[in-house]
Amino acid sequence: MAAASSVLAPAAFAGVDPALMALVMPDAKVLVGMQVSQAQTSPVGQYLLSQVQIDPNTNRIMTAAGFDPRRDLRELLAASGDNLAGLVVGRGTFQPAKISKAAVQAGAVLSKYRGVDLLTIAETPRPAAKDNAKDKPVAGSFAFLDASTVAAGSAEAVKAAIDRHASGAVFSGQLAEKARQISVANDAWVATLTPPPALSNAAQGSQLGPIQNVLQSALQVSAGLKFAATHVTLSAEVLTRSAQDAQSMADLLKFFAGMLQAGRSQDPNAPKGPSLAEATQISSNGPVMHVVISVPEQLMEQFMVPGSKNPASGPGKKVALR
Repeated sequence: MAAASSVLAPAAFAGVDPALMALVMPDAKVLVGMQVSQAQTSPVGQYLLSQVQIDPNTNRIMTAAGFDPRRDLRELLAASGDNLAGLVVGRGTFQPAKISKAAVQAGAVLSKYRGVDLLTIAETPRPAAKDNAKDKPVAGSFAFLDASTVAAGSAEAVKAAIDRHASGAVFSGQLAEKARQISVANDAWVATLTPPPALSNAAQGSQLGPIQNVLQSALQVSAGLKFAATHVTLSAEVLTRSAQDAQSMADLLKFFAGMLQAGRSQDPNAPKGPSLAEATQISSNGPVMHVVISVPEQLMEQFMVPGSKNPASGPGKKVALR
């Protein structure tokens, strides 16, 4: 369900939609949000959105229903909890009856849950695993809670969202507050009370013990991207175990930024103008480490978009959403 839109977004600067956040599971540990229409105003935002792959079955249904996510989708919010089961909810302009009909014609199974149409789609089978075990198609479900709200995920996750919608549940707590804070100032953002495994495992198996210790000190992480016509700003905040850990993490990032700058100064093909390292502000305040990077659109593209002038650019890796 992730893609882009050009629908007007009057609440684009008001932060995450509380009605969407109320649909996520109470045990959510990670929230990821995007004001899709705002992302469309930036080439970098458009590129990031283009990296999302939609399962062929879902894409066929969307096409048959005349649904254009670039036009019809406004805001997305994804959540995962303790069991890593994901839920994606979105706001936009939908035609539920038309999309449901196209889904059934494409083979989706229609059922009712608390008076709401629940559509379940079998995902296109993936290639067999290396152990030659047969990969079974994975079923995903979605439901329109009203003409402007959709929920997608496993059947159990979508049913639970329908339950919360019917009961008027409210998502509150530390993660909710963190999501509100980071989403107000950003068009795409992530907030988590459980740091991504990549942080703690980044140096695992290597001889960089001190780096691993610094990364493992992260307790909470939030980050966001703000898209503008000429600039892109990345901001991140990491809550660590202590002020000493926050300072150590800041020093580590400054060290790597210095290495990047040194390598760039020796590269005759490096583009002119300020580098990402020079545009990076790193600081710590008590147990919190802050990073802010504000750079011209073109410079960010050089590091993110394949085919840019940055010789180190490689093909982008697409994220599959089903």
